[in-house]
Amino acid sequence: MLGLTVTLLAALLAAPAPGTLDPTTGMPVDVQQRANPPPVEARPAPGVNFGQSPTSVTPPATRPPSPSDPSAPRTPLMRPRPEAAPSATSPGTGPSDQLAPSAPAPDPATLYPLSFAAEELSLSDVLKSALDGNIDLRNSAIDIAITEKQITAALGAYDVFFLAGVTASKAVTPQRGSQLTFNVGQQQLSGNFGFERKLESGGTINFTVTTTRSSTLQPLNIQNAAAGVRSLNAYLISPSLTLTHPLLRNAGVRVNRADIDRARIARTQMEANQLQMAQTAIHDIILAYWDVLFAARDLENKRRSAATTSEQHRRVKAEVAAGRKSQLDLDTIYQSLVARENEVVLAENTLLDRSLTLRQFMGQEFSNRKVLGVLPQTDPQALAPREIDLEAEIKKAFQANPQLRSLEIGIASRRIDELVAANARLPILDFRFQFAPQGRSIDQIAVVDTGIPAKRASWPEAFQNFFTATDVAKVNFNTGPFADFNISGSLNFNFDIQGRTPKANHERVILEIRKAEYNLQKSQQQISIAVIRSVNAMRTASARLTITSEAVRLAESNLRAEEARFRVGRSTSYDVLFRQDELALAQFNALSAQIDFLRATVELQTLTGQLLPSYGLELSGAAGARQTASPTGGKYR
Repeated sequence: MLGLTVTLLAALLAAPAPGTLDPTTGMPVDVQQRANPPPVEARPAPGVNFGQSPTSVTPPATRPPSPSDPSAPRTPLMRPRPEAAPSATSPGTGPSDQLAPSAPAPDPATLYPLSFAAEELSLSDVLKSALDGNIDLRNSAIDIAITEKQITAALGAYDVFFLAGVTASKAVTPQRGSQLTFNVGQQQLSGNFGFERKLESGGTINFTVTTTRSSTLQPLNIQNAAAGVRSLNAYLISPSLTLTHPLLRNAGVRVNRADIDRARIARTQMEANQLQMAQTAIHDIILAYWDVLFAARDLENKRRSAATTSEQHRRVKAEVAAGRKSQLDLDTIYQSLVARENEVVLAENTLLDRSLTLRQFMGQEFSNRKVLGVLPQTDPQALAPREIDLEAEIKKAFQANPQLRSLEIGIASRRIDELVAANARLPILDFRFQFAPQGRSIDQIAVVDTGIPAKRASWPEAFQNFFTATDVAKVNFNTGPFADFNISGSLNFNFDIQGRTPKANHERVILEIRKAEYNLQKSQQQISIAVIRSVNAMRTASARLTITSEAVRLAESNLRAEEARFRVGRSTSYDVLFRQDELALAQFNALSAQIDFLRATVELQTLTGQLLPSYGLELSGAAGARQTASPTGGKYR
């Protein structure tokens, strides 16, 4: 028994030692020479071919080795990357400072290029393209032009109208039986011209000048026309001034200018609609641009994280080849690298998706477009926290918010309807006045008994009699100026005893105004809540900007310290990967805080009506609906 034990003990002592501990790293080191690992071959990432472009990548048709194959190279899967130069000494025999110097780490964007073509766009270029190509904004500009024509048409009701006419007539009435005949025939030629205008107070004024030349065949004996006839000519100049005006219903400037006020309110309504439409479009485009910025920066962070892990994988692989690290460390880092490169692929897809959404808001076509991606080139310049006066922002929203402005315009339009409906309940009492002086000239037949000579009528005499009328026969009571005139006046009254229709219409309009006021109060409440939430979101995002920036700084410092400890063997790969995850999470949180601050700023600018002025945008045809004010969220380049 004792001999067997001694024999086994001697055999164990004679066996080669499996390995020793490295005093620097604390890892087991094999004494025996190991075989070199299989050569590493880099593989491009599988991608989507969006056409030939400098940034597109077309993967070769190669079949990746099976993970179960022990000879499968353990290397990052996405892009070819430089590897460490072969060691000049045998692995496992020399110190760490005898390894070949490592190659400089490549740029993450070069290491992980985009799989699709992309172009650089600034926010100003995006907004200009969107405003130039937005069909809805073009239609709204046409709507404003239409309402301007409606205003002109409503004002045209008070234009001065020129009136003119010509009348010719001939009548032949021979004597029949014992009829008394004053004329057996008459010819008349009449012409008139004048001006007419509707008054803003509701009446109408008309001035007309009528000239008439008539020729009458007058019998010498009214009982016997066969005794002979004579022709009697007459010339008439008769200007007339007519005023028609309502005294109750339809009387008043405000009532009669209701159509003009409605047209102007309609124009203001169209301007508010255009402003709201433009703000909605710009709001969506800016948010979409910030989403693209978030996706682009998130892709940069994930590229940087994957490049850091790739560099760590390269170093550990060199140390494994030198025998100072175990294969387990390399496998752990390789697993983390694969996960990070998967995140890079997903981030690329997110960037493409956000780019397509932005181009859709810009109104671009996609049928023949080769470049689909967007690389934002505008960095926000105002991300520093600032004090926000909540009450002032709510007042701005009440004054300039397009939605509230549209509701207020609707209430103003209904108040005009209420004024007209109230006036329609009054009885009708219309007044008409006419004054028509005239100057006449009629042929004078000679009278032998009185010695009055015959005289032919003429236009100059008719015009003279219009001002200084004289009567040779002296039978008229007035022979001064305007001796020949006609003056008349009248009143017309109409009253609806029951008045159900105008009363119902008036009460209906009052109820509509009350409902519109309630809707305005509800919208003001909703706008106030939205402003409070936006201001709170800005405050929260401002605090997060400070916190997350400090978290990124600490995470970067911790990662550098952990990598230093790992290089001297005082840390493990798990610890380094954990620090890398901490940094990635801190960068993501910092980027989210920045984008949340920008989104909250855009929301507040939209609510207060300051979105377009903040970005230096103007709309043609909406100058009356805009208000210039200082930007809410800072200036951008």
